[in-house]
Amino acid sequence: MSLSTDRSYKMKLRDVENAFKYRRIPYPKRSVELIALLAISCTFFLFMHTNKLNSRLKEMEVKLQPSEFSALGLTGNHISGHDAGKHDDINTLHGTYQYLKSTGQLVNVTTLRLNNTRLARRRVVFFNRPTRVGTELMLPLLTLLSKHNDVNLVLKGPVRKRTRMRTAKQERIETRFVSRLEKDSLYVAHGNWIDFAEYNRRKPIYISLVRDPVERMIDNYYQQRTLKKKIISRNVYAAYPQHPDAWYRQSFNECVRRASPECQYIEYSMRDEVEDFKRQSLFFCGNDIDCLPFNTRYGVQKAKRNVEKEYSVVGTWEQPNITLTVLEKYVPRYFNHARTLFNLHKQSYSKRFRRYAVDADVWAMVRRNFSREYDFYNFCKQHLYKQYLALNLEKNLN
Repeated sequence: MSLSTDRSYKMKLRDVENAFKYRRIPYPKRSVELIALLAISCTFFLFMHTNKLNSRLKEMEVKLQPSEFSALGLTGNHISGHDAGKHDDINTLHGTYQYLKSTGQLVNVTTLRLNNTRLARRRVVFFNRPTRVGTELMLPLLTLLSKHNDVNLVLKGPVRKRTRMRTAKQERIETRFVSRLEKDSLYVAHGNWIDFAEYNRRKPIYISLVRDPVERMIDNYYQQRTLKKKIISRNVYAAYPQHPDAWYRQSFNECVRRASPECQYIEYSMRDEVEDFKRQSLFFCGNDIDCLPFNTRYGVQKAKRNVEKEYSVVGTWEQPNITLTVLEKYVPRYFNHARTLFNLHKQSYSKRFRRYAVDADVWAMVRRNFSREYDFYNFCKQHLYKQYLALNLEKNLN
């Protein structure tokens, strides 16, 4: 065989080899679609798990030492049902004093350490009021105080819609509004804590109120069923779906026992059948999406941190005298003579929360679902007691 013939034969072999090596095998159209669908499914699966892992990591970030964000080095969850009788006094003024004294922490209870008013950069009070904490009972007194102390009381803000969380745009609008208020204004608005520094605005003086979490839910439940609400919903908002009469007649006991949607309090839930504002800690945690899940460690720990580091006073209208004393001493420009005016007009301004008949087993059942919310609520009370004790220590117990 000649050289040229041999070369020609080798070239043909190479062409055949290349043809097999780079051949394109056609796939049926349905197979291509199936492969694409599998790829999308895998991507979505990984995204969901990554998102869940991110949430867990954020929770791990706030797993701080108990003494760092607990007013007494204890949490509300420390008090179990079995030894409530032994430890309940920790969440009272006298119990707080005794605990601080026995642990040697009393020497650190000073007004300077506990007064965040000095850290504010604007002489404007931002009172972000949670729902069903008694602010409406306090408003008449605020009106009188504003006249007595020459304070500009602002009750209407730019964001009127009441939602669980503000959008970034709404936060920007509200921070700009507060920053433009005249000096010595007291702005009252439903909404969550806002970080003014995030929008390059000077920090105002934060104050707020809290209330027993289950009592808030019971009050909210019956407030939605008042005769006034019924008349408004059937006349003014006739275009919207109406509740049947049975809905208005149903008691809180029945609602919980029947597991009705509005009486279900599920841990880590984000979407609710009824927007009942059960997340009291959300008002102090902020508008971060990770604050939204119900009864979570992250939301409660961040709320505690804000109360301790950002707020001048977080009181409770369950104990108006203690709350007004602390407001008067820690935010004097706005609450000067608060106790005097309160006592002078006690018949008008000292209205109490309405109590509704709820069975003990139902109350306890709901209470168990608010474990971390009670941790936050008790923290706020203990912090308030520390501020009160710091004013005069043992004299305040008389």
